[in-house]
Amino acid sequence: MLSVRRRSWMMAAGVVGLLGAAIAGPAQAAGAVRWGEFSASSTDRLTGASVEAGNTYVLKSSSISVGDIEALQAAQKRSESELQSLKTKVDGQDRAFDEFKRKDGASSSSSDSQLASLKRTVDEQKNTIDRQKDEIAGLKRGLDDLKRSVETLSSKVK
Repeated sequence: MLSVRRRSWMMAAGVVGLLGAAIAGPAQAAGAVRWGEFSASSTDRLTGASVEAGNTYVLKSSSISVGDIEALQAAQKRSESELQSLKTKVDGQDRAFDEFKRKDGASSSSSDSQLASLKRTVDEQKNTIDRQKDEIAGLKRGLDDLKRSVETLSSKVK
């Protein structure tokens, strides 16, 4: 029983020691880092954490700068405004297309009647042309008959 208590105490002491080391380590690291309010410039690099050998974390500067992040934000705003502009344009085209479909549907019956009227007019004009051709052919025959009559009379007079 004494050995069980001793092991418990040793484990408790080990845990306390680990906790103490865990608390002391960041306290020492915090001394090397300055915390506070500041304003970053566009050339400042972002800091990232990496794991090195022995599972220790090390803070390092990355290749990404504050200016890169600001440029990404500006590009995102431009893209959002362009997207909104395109959405507005598509909505306008959609409304115009719907209006065109409505007008085309309503005007198709009037277009059909106009087309039928035009066909009737063309047919009437074709019939008029055919009658005039027949009249012209009749006039030609009459002229030919008249010529023959004149020639006959002319030959009788001689």
